[in-house]
Amino acid sequence: MATLKDIARATGLSMNTVSRAIRGSGYVSRQTAELVLKTVRELDYHPNRAAQDLRRRKSTQITVVAESYDYLHIEKLAAIKEYAAECGYTMGVHFTSEDYPQSTFNALLPDILEQNPAGLIIIASSGFIIGKVRELCRKIPCVMITFNGVPDIDCVYIDRAGGVYDAIRYLYGKGRRRIVFCETFRARNRKLGYQRAVRELGIPELIVSGTMKPLSEIRREGEQIAKILASWDNPPDAVQTSDYMASGLLAGFAAAGVEVPRDVSVIGFDDRELAGMLNPPLTTLAQPSAEVGKVSAQMLFERIGGVRKDGPPENIPVPMRLVVRNSA
Repeated sequence: MATLKDIARATGLSMNTVSRAIRGSGYVSRQTAELVLKTVRELDYHPNRAAQDLRRRKSTQITVVAESYDYLHIEKLAAIKEYAAECGYTMGVHFTSEDYPQSTFNALLPDILEQNPAGLIIIASSGFIIGKVRELCRKIPCVMITFNGVPDIDCVYIDRAGGVYDAIRYLYGKGRRRIVFCETFRARNRKLGYQRAVRELGIPELIVSGTMKPLSEIRREGEQIAKILASWDNPPDAVQTSDYMASGLLAGFAAAGVEVPRDVSVIGFDDRELAGMLNPPLTTLAQPSAEVGKVSAQMLFERIGGVRKDGPPENIPVPMRLVVRNSA
């Protein structure tokens, strides 16, 4: 894309003269203006909106940084963009890497700040990025979407612990008393909700540990875990885990002759697209991604508009919703 410098080089004029000709302000001869405009068309030059905003000391763009391309994040981005448009703002988007948050965020930051956004929304849970946002908050309105609240930063997070807590109580209300929690990647908050529920209900804590694995391996691991659970002398009557792990559990229970939900209930987490297509369709906890995006945008524009310009940081948990299908 052509720049003012390219126009100046092609015409032999100074950048100040080129800028005056394009803006139509200040003295420029007709011959010079015609030359500049002809060169603008030839080089397909488009004014840098960020630079214009900077000169006016008022940006009409916000920037969002997300740690992955997960479609749950895409739902957040769509909600943020819609809210920003209603406020008369555009939205720029950048992606970091969950595996290399420090290097990717550091590489992006100069370009982000050069765009002079009115505010930032950062979807990440890396301790390094949180530390960087603490610094950025002193210069520009920032809101984070994280796994947990961050007391000194405006933050929105999904109440994962509360969602699992409610799911375990739902299973208890259905007469289930031996409920297994099957860990998967980033399950710490879910595990806390499970532990709180079983402790309050006075039922045994049954936890199967898990690790981060590719999706294909998570499903296979789920199949194996289901067969192991079915072989227990006193098998569980319910399991709570991720949707991907649950897909393997359903297949494993079927192979072991265990009927879902008659013999064992299964509740997932996320309400991924596959959840409704499993056999049986999976009861699961839906992430309120669009709501999280909207709430984060509201928080940011309250800061930008001065409604909460000098108020203390706020952390807002957004509750999950249990989607009841046929597995529980």
